[in-house]
This record gives sequence, structure tokens and C-alpha cells, in this order.
Amino acid sequence: MPKDATSPLENEEQLLELERLGTPVTFPTGRVIFTEGHPSHTVLLIKEGHVVVGKAGDDGSEILLATRGPGVVLGDEGVLLSEPRSATVRALTEVIGVDIPAGDLIDFVNERHLWPEMYRSAVRRRRESDEERILLARHSVKVRLARWLVNMADEMGEQAGTDWPIDITFSQQDIASRIGSSREGVAAALRHFRKEGLVSTGRHTLTVHDLRTLRATAQREG
Repeated sequence: MPKDATSPLENEEQLLELERLGTPVTFPTGRVIFTEGHPSHTVLLIKEGHVVVGKAGDDGSEILLATRGPGVVLGDEGVLLSEPRSATVRALTEVIGVDIPAGDLIDFVNERHLWPEMYRSAVRRRRESDEERILLARHSVKVRLARWLVNMADEMGEQAGTDWPIDITFSQQDIASRIGSSREGVAAALRHFRKEGLVSTGRHTLTVHDLRTLRATAQREG
């Protein structure tokens, strides 16, 4: 199981120790794992699959904050601070993981003196989300969408020749929420990328055909 860049745990051994404290669980695609505002009774260590993290907007719509994958511990912030869930977590693909009781996580952190690492991880995750939203606001929808597509290819794509197929359950509205755009803006940008031969789309799938050009587009200003 690879270590996620957002994980506060220092090495594979710590992840394996934490894994032994919990119960194996599996969530199908689309299943809500944690719900914003609900009590934080457990954490989830992801072994396989990806999830999307979102919050409710002022108008009731879902604002997508991030995707997370293998090696990350979800729900730790609420457990360690004795606070309700700060976001809703939904399975983007089938997720295989380990469900760990709150008390066991707290004992684990105390025994190994991991409070500084856990605190830094929580601050880093929030800062990355804030910085990403600020950065996105500076760019056009095409640049924002290109950045998102590159990130999805890196995180979830599996290279097949020169293509990067991505099995996704994101709607155009989901993507719009993630990149701070309208659904119409996303639809127009996708049409442009399809016309240029950079991507193709299907039912619950998206394939990146020219990752190099998309990377170049993602780095443009404006």
C-alpha cells in the first residue's frame, strides 16, 4: 500500500500497525462513507481505491475539495479534535480499507507521540485546499480543467500506450464544483479538448490522449 502525500504517518510500518487495529471494509462506487456534521466515531485507512471529499455550499450544492487515495487516513481531524465530520467523503471508485475506532486511533497517536505530525498534516491539507482554490480563481476554465485532468491522470489514470484511461463517476457539475466553474463552462472546455484530440469521454470514463499538451495548457497564465 503506497503512502499518500497527505498522510501524517512517517513510514509503511506505522501504516501496517494502524491497519492491525481496525476491521476490513469495502465501499462500492458512489457510497457515502462519512457525512458532514455527523459524529466522528471512526477513521478510515484507504488501502485501494479513491474517494472525493466535499462540503455543502451556502446554496446547498456540494463543493468538491479534493480526491484522496491509498495510504491516507480519513476522518482523523474530527476524531482527534472531538468534532463532527468537517466534510462528506464519497467513494469515487470501489474503496477497500480498514475502519478504525476513534479510541484506538487516539491511543495509537499518544503511544507513538504523533500529535505534532497529525497536527501538521491537518494544517497542510487545509492549506493545500485553500491555495488550490486561490490559484484556480486566477485562470481560465480551460486552464483549470487541464490542471484537473492532469491531476486525475496522475492520481487515478493507468497508462495504456500513449493514453491514460480514467474510470470516473464525476458529472460535469461535479467537475465544475471542483474547479470553480459553471457546468456550461466545463462542457465548453471539454468540447474544445475533444475537438483538439486531447481527451475523449464515455459513460463513467474519460481518456486523456495527450498528457503532454494538457500539462502545457495547465501551466499557462490566464
